[in-house]
Amino acid sequence: MQLAPHQTDVTAENSLVAHLAEYIRTRHPRSLAGVNEARAVDPARFDAYANMFLKWAVRAFGDRAIEQMVDAFVGFSNDVNFAQARYEAAGRYEHKSYRECQESVYSQKETMDDYLLGIYLTNFLWAHHMEISLLFEQRFLPGLASDSHIVEIASGHGGWGLWALQNLPGARLDAFDISPSAIDMASKLARAANLEDRVSYTLKDALLMDTAAIGPADACICSFLIEHLERPDELLDVICRLLRPGGTAFLTGALTAAQVDHIYEFRRESELVLLAERHGLRVTDFRSVGPRRTLRGAKFLPRSAALLLQRRRHETW
Repeated sequence: MQLAPHQTDVTAENSLVAHLAEYIRTRHPRSLAGVNEARAVDPARFDAYANMFLKWAVRAFGDRAIEQMVDAFVGFSNDVNFAQARYEAAGRYEHKSYRECQESVYSQKETMDDYLLGIYLTNFLWAHHMEISLLFEQRFLPGLASDSHIVEIASGHGGWGLWALQNLPGARLDAFDISPSAIDMASKLARAANLEDRVSYTLKDALLMDTAAIGPADACICSFLIEHLERPDELLDVICRLLRPGGTAFLTGALTAAQVDHIYEFRRESELVLLAERHGLRVTDFRSVGPRRTLRGAKFLPRSAALLLQRRRHETW
């Protein structure tokens, strides 16, 4: 069954998904094929993820939230495609420093607001990110105790951490981000999800945090930050110091996948694995996925990788 309103049974459970489908079909029909690819990965889980994320957003941002987010998602996806085309032509990412990205993206509130709204929907509207969401739900969350202390680094829109809290009724979350727009969006979504009592959002560069004061944590979540850093080693060091021995982390990163604020160009999956291992982390699961369609004759395959990590208790385990 494809994501088309006339083919969807509209109930209280999936009316938001039907609303999403109708708006994409009527206003952004060229995006419908990609969305149907995402739903085909696992139709039941797609509907569940979409309903969860959309319910929070409508409660947080009002009745027009779905339209606003879809418009931002389509704009973000187009920007990513254009950035990938420029990367193919130049053979390198556009920016090499945080300062450049701060000036062009992070310091621009309107740009950041749309950026976060668009990324929020990629968790299930991009087929390859849908696969990463499945890994998060099916492999990462089941390994956490219900009363886990979780730290989220670069929480962005906040969806990943809130998803964990919803599934772990006794867990608490400390989340950090450098963007005021991200803190504002995540805080509103937390209230909408009735999870604000178990989460703390702090405006701070997580790479500069006092890990001893925050940890030890049972788990860490860090989604698509590592490619935004000039020195990705620093992130793995922070994750290792935050976690208790045996603690676990969910880390995602982009490989040869251009965006306007991607700085560090990972070309091989092994680079991420070796980084983790050098910093005392064991890779317990790994998934690397790419979009269903790419530029014709492309030299670079844009990929999203997800790693489940465990802080080693000893030299090899």
